[in-house]
Amino acid sequence: MKILSFIDSFSLGGAESVAVNLALGLTGHQHRVIHFSAANGIAADRDLVSRLESAGISCLDLPWNLLSNARSRREMLRYFEPDVVLCHWWGGAPWRDWVKAVARRPPGERPTFVCIIHHHGIPAPRGYDFYVPVTHTQVPQVSARPDSIHVIPNGVDLTRFSSTTPKLRHEMVVGRLSNMREVKIPGNWVRTLAGFHLPATRFTIAGSGEMLRTLKAEATRLGVAKKFSFPGRIAPGDVPRLLSQFDVFCYATSSAVECCPLVLLESLAAGVPIVAEARGGIPEIVKHRRNGLLASSVAEIGDHLRTLRRNPHMLALLSEGARHSARRFSLDRQIRSYRVLLAEIERMRAESRERGIAEAS
Repeated sequence: MKILSFIDSFSLGGAESVAVNLALGLTGHQHRVIHFSAANGIAADRDLVSRLESAGISCLDLPWNLLSNARSRREMLRYFEPDVVLCHWWGGAPWRDWVKAVARRPPGERPTFVCIIHHHGIPAPRGYDFYVPVTHTQVPQVSARPDSIHVIPNGVDLTRFSSTTPKLRHEMVVGRLSNMREVKIPGNWVRTLAGFHLPATRFTIAGSGEMLRTLKAEATRLGVAKKFSFPGRIAPGDVPRLLSQFDVFCYATSSAVECCPLVLLESLAAGVPIVAEARGGIPEIVKHRRNGLLASSVAEIGDHLRTLRRNPHMLALLSEGARHSARRFSLDRQIRSYRVLLAEIERMRAESRERGIAEAS
């Protein structure tokens, strides 16, 4: 089948990595990826684009208006008329006019539209043939037939991560990796961590974005700059090395509610226990006292970190549990689930074409 993937923009992030992994992992099909980064004023990440282009997959940055009418859509799809369109949805959908325009046509005579839901909390758009929430907590966002909903968690390549269990160093290293947008990381995160008063502990806050300068300045102002490091943007290939330096992955957001963050799955694969707030889809990843510790508040995050600082045996057990639980989120498992969905789509399209032939005769 020919598979077209749509995504709003192509900066370095979880949804973009999922789009790339699916295009590269669903072998046996033809792929094209279209994004609208320039229209959003965002620079496309060259690492992600290069991964696709190295595999011979076209990755195009196009203006939205090409999807607004039938003529421009035909021009765009002249050499690649898809059977399946994977729409990576964050809340906006520049492709919505196309979905509406062909919705009344039989499935065998138009593309099959799949909405992959990367946003938590707001209702998913209507009119798609299938919906893929990445966590069970997103299912209530979908108003559609239950048999059109396939919950498929994100996945990571477990082979990229070391199989050795990390040892607690003299200093405990508490780290995080995320986009430094205001919605992702609390503006008082440095003050919060410093206020936990953890002995013999250092903090790494990795990632790039608008809040990085603010957080660095806060560390200096509070006189704790020696306890904090800010390595900036981490290329995907360097994530395993970074995580190998952590004893604990500590995660909290400001207003963003996470679904199935790839970085938490990577932390499990690296054998790094997670301490996080029990929000959104995180409790489907972090199992309390098995691969990490869940908190109901930021204050409880501090309690959990103090517990792990005092109890290296618990930290070692959680590390072992993290690596074991990562198997639930392997990239192979994710790809197999999408192959099941594609097989269902192929059957549906074939049956629709057969009905059309029978009716015509």
